[in-house]
Amino acid sequence: MKRSTSLIRPMALLLTAIILQSCYLNQSEPSLRENTVVEGYSPVYTTADGGDIKFVASREVRNPGKIYIYGQYLLVNEINQGIHVFDNLDPKSPTSLGFIQLVGNSDMAIKNNILYADHMGNIVSLKIEDFNNLTHQASLPLQNWNYGTPPPAGFYFECVNTEKGIVSDWKKTEIKNPSCYANY
Repeated sequence: MKRSTSLIRPMALLLTAIILQSCYLNQSEPSLRENTVVEGYSPVYTTADGGDIKFVASREVRNPGKIYIYGQYLLVNEINQGIHVFDNLDPKSPTSLGFIQLVGNSDMAIKNNILYADHMGNIVSLKIEDFNNLTHQASLPLQNWNYGTPPPAGFYFECVNTEKGIVSDWKKTEIKNPSCYANY
């Protein structure tokens, strides 16, 4: 009797480990049949020379991210595109001053009239005493930014082709037989 009881415990542990392993494996990308069309994302590429930092005319806020207040200014991130700049002297009616074009931008901070922001795989510092005359101070490369902006989680996407440039954004589209899935 003791021998059969002593085998039950290790067998139960082994069975539990197998079940847990199979649960973990099933959390990867969903399986698809051949010739399947799914909703996913295709990369929007930017070349290194297409990522100039510029202060350009105001434009509509379409995909806002983080918001930052600095002195009289209100800065609103346009995800992966840049930063909208508003004069916020009258908070009830901010006035749009322009847009800082920063490809791949998602974050920013300001100290002592220096704007720190991410831009095409770098942290850049810009003197902003006058937004019309931004002065690039320095750049610090970010590690592991080879492909650019990551795709939205939980979706299929067209695999990145680094020969086309850096991914600056993603466009929702239908994809036939996708082989890449954002599972993070």
